[in-house]
Amino acid sequence: MNNEFPPEMPLKPPTFADIAQAAGVCKATVSLALRNNTRISKVTRDKINRIATNLGYQLNPLVTANMAMVRKSREWHGTMPTIGLLSTWIDEQSEEKRVEWHIQNRFLMGAKRRAARLGFDFDYLEFDLAHYSNKRIQKILDNRNISGLIVTPLRFSNSELNLDWGKLAVASIGLTDNLGNIPNVYYDNFRCMQDILENLSQRGYQRIGFITDSENEMRGGHLWNAGFYEYQNRVVDSENHVPILRVLKPELQFDKTDFESMHDWYKQNKPDVIIAFRSKILDYFLNLGYKVPEEFGYMVLNWSSQTDGCSGYRQCHEEMAEVAVNIVSERLYNNDRGTLSKPRTTLLRGDFVDGFTIK
Repeated sequence: MNNEFPPEMPLKPPTFADIAQAAGVCKATVSLALRNNTRISKVTRDKINRIATNLGYQLNPLVTANMAMVRKSREWHGTMPTIGLLSTWIDEQSEEKRVEWHIQNRFLMGAKRRAARLGFDFDYLEFDLAHYSNKRIQKILDNRNISGLIVTPLRFSNSELNLDWGKLAVASIGLTDNLGNIPNVYYDNFRCMQDILENLSQRGYQRIGFITDSENEMRGGHLWNAGFYEYQNRVVDSENHVPILRVLKPELQFDKTDFESMHDWYKQNKPDVIIAFRSKILDYFLNLGYKVPEEFGYMVLNWSSQTDGCSGYRQCHEEMAEVAVNIVSERLYNNDRGTLSKPRTTLLRGDFVDGFTIK
C-alpha cells in the first residue's frame, strides 16, 4: 500500500474578477486601486487592497516591472513625468546669488544624470525663501508639471517649506524633520566619523580633537558628535581624550572671538590632529604661524574643491542625489505620493581624499 500523499496542489491565485466580485466593483476599478491610482478614492483603494490581501493576492514583481515599461513606452511616450530638484541655496540680494554652488552643483549633476538615465524629464528649481512664499513655490511647481520632487538640504536648518506634498512623489536629501515624514537620503554621519577616526588612529594620531558648530550639528542630527564620543570612549585611552569644541553659531559666521576660543582650546588640549567641517579654521591657525602637518594634522569632514588641498572626507553628494531620484522614480511608478506614515532614511558613506594636511 502506498502511504505517500500526492503533492498538495497550490491554490489558484485570485484574479481581478474575483477581487472585483468580493468588493462589489468592476475589474477596471480593481486594477487602478491596486496601482494606488488617485482616480480611485482612498477609502475604496484601502477597501480593495484589504480584500485583495485577504484573498491571497500578491503582485508579481516581473509582471509589475514589465507593465511599468509598457506604460513608459506607450502612455507616457513624449510626456514622461518631470522630476524636479529644488534648492533654497540662493540669495537674491547677493551679487553671485548662488550660495555654496560647489556643493549644490554636485547634487544637480547627480540628479540630472540619473533622471536622464531613467528616461524622465528634469527641471532645476531655485528659490530664496526670503522672497518666495510656499504658495508661490507650489504654483510654480504646478505650472511646470512637476510630478516628482527632490528637496536638497534647506539653506537654514530652521527654515520651513510647507508644500502640497500629496501632489508629489517626493524625497529629500538630508535629515528633514521640519518637512514631515518624507523619505530622505543622507550621509551616515555616525559611521563616517568612525571611519575618519579609525583612519587617523592607523596613521598614528592619538589625541584627536573635533571642532563643530551648531548649524552642522543640527543638520547632522548630532550624529557626528555621537560617532566621535562613542569611538573615543571605546578605543582611545582616557589620557588622550580631547573634549569637543562646539561653537554656538554657523561656521560661516565665525568671528575673531570664536577663532580665539579655538586657539585657547588648542593650547589647553594639545590635539595632534583637528577634525573640522571646512578649511576656514585651518587658515586661522596658519596665519598664526602654525605648521601643518608638522605641528598638528587637519581633516575636513566636507571635502570639496573649495577646501584648498586639505585632507578630508568626500561626502557623496552626487550619489545621494542619484539615490533620491531612484526613490522618486519608484514612487511615481507606484502612484505613491505625499508623506509616509513613518519616517524612512537611506544612509550612504563617503571616501577619503588625501591632501597636504595629514602625515
